[in-house]
Amino acid sequence: MVIMLAVCGVVFGGVFGFIVFRQHMMKQFFANMPKPVVAVTATAARESEWREVVPAVGTLQAVNGVDVAGSAAGLIRDISFQSGQEVRRGQPLVRLDTDVEMGDLRSAQAELELARTGFNRTQTLIRSNTVSQSALEKAEAELSVKTARVAGLQAMIGRKTVSAPFDGVLGVRKVDLGQYLQPGQAIVNLQDLTLMLCDFSVSQKELAALGVGEPVRLTTDAWPGRLFEGVVAAIEPLVDARTGMVAVQARFPNPDRVLRPGMFARIEIIRPTGQRVVTVPASAVSYNLHGDAVFVVRTTAAPDGKPVQLVERAVVELGDRRDGLVVVRRGLAAGELVVTSGQIKLENGSHVEVSSETPLGGAAEASLR
Repeated sequence: MVIMLAVCGVVFGGVFGFIVFRQHMMKQFFANMPKPVVAVTATAARESEWREVVPAVGTLQAVNGVDVAGSAAGLIRDISFQSGQEVRRGQPLVRLDTDVEMGDLRSAQAELELARTGFNRTQTLIRSNTVSQSALEKAEAELSVKTARVAGLQAMIGRKTVSAPFDGVLGVRKVDLGQYLQPGQAIVNLQDLTLMLCDFSVSQKELAALGVGEPVRLTTDAWPGRLFEGVVAAIEPLVDARTGMVAVQARFPNPDRVLRPGMFARIEIIRPTGQRVVTVPASAVSYNLHGDAVFVVRTTAAPDGKPVQLVERAVVELGDRRDGLVVVRRGLAAGELVVTSGQIKLENGSHVEVSSETPLGGAAEASLR
């Protein structure tokens, strides 16, 4: 029994000893194993002049836009345009049937000539006291009536031709040849796309930042990444008592006609004065419930004297975001190198190798001015 217990003790002691020895060697191996170097990109935080903006959402409309309609009824005899065509002011679009009116006009013109002849004859006779003054007045009144009737018929015939009220681009035709057109019935939509207006609303607390002529920027989903520059054209003098909002209208040049009426747009009203702030690319920020942070690259000396780059997690307080940049109000100084990509593999104290320093883009720099 004693021998058996001794043998068991030696066997189990050897097993436990081997396990303890193995764990010790593994800990020593991992403790002495060099930390992996993570390749990242980084850029320096910069101090720039930052102008705050007032955001809003608006709707675009053309400076001139209307559904062209006729003011007289009649049968469409001629259509002088195509859908999508560019037209000039006064260009005829639709002509209605005027056969009846032209007949009435010729009859009225004949009566007018007869009335003019009678008036001239009466004027000649009154010089010789052959007719009375009342006869002359009656002839003059009859001439005026006939003249007015001819002018009325000419105006009625003129209304039978529908012309473009301003320069612009036509939409889709809404009538057909031979169709009977009612007064006020839409023929085609006409829009002047050279200048666009945008109607939007801002809070009354932003009135101090508003002024006619102040610069405004516009972006749309139809043209992502493109920025349109404009100015504030008008500010509604009345504040909506229910919402506390103020209606504003901005004007945007549209020389290439890419903006269209009815588009939704995001508006940014740029404040006239700015302040010096520290900015970093938005990709450098790691968002977390415990606080937003950035990884700052620090250069330190290794035990062998060689310089190494480590990252330090810095909790920051963020401000406005615009054009791929974010304002850092607290927690970061200008000039510090922050990681812009590769943060997923990092933790506090990780070794890194900056593969390339990505400077701020020219467009982002221009937006800060």
